[in-house]
Amino acid sequence: MADDWRPPGSPPGDRGVRFRLRQAVDALVYGLVFTLVVFVGSGAVSLALGVGWFGVELVLFFLGVSLLAYAAFQLRPAKRWDVEFEEDGYRIVRPEEGGRVVGSREESQFQATVQRVPPLPTLGLEPEARLSPAAKLFVAAAMLLLASLVLEIVVFW
Repeated sequence: MADDWRPPGSPPGDRGVRFRLRQAVDALVYGLVFTLVVFVGSGAVSLALGVGWFGVELVLFFLGVSLLAYAAFQLRPAKRWDVEFEEDGYRIVRPEEGGRVVGSREESQFQATVQRVPPLPTLGLEPEARLSPAAKLFVAAAMLLLASLVLEIVVFW
């Protein structure tokens, strides 16, 4: 890694710790909003069906576990080479540079809505400078599991 390397989207005078702190705040707010949306949605459906808080807790737990597994799978590093088999053996080549990257930093409709929640408008992080969608989904899944645990403790103990 070169000495003049900076994370994408960080101004030249920005220190690494401040930049990482802004990324962490962005991911935590994303996870909190995601958890609140799931909590309110599952609460409305669960209470309407007469299942009560138990249904909310089940949705939070199973969705949290599922999303944690999916996000962990998406966080795998991309392979840095490919193998082409030929008549006289094989050749190791690099993948195409112009190919679309899975999990690229395009902003979804949900992310654009979350970006309007304070304090995110003041952070000034471009989509390329934020953590990957898989990393933010990992944080959101961990928050879903934490909300499930808190609901279990508060309601059922």
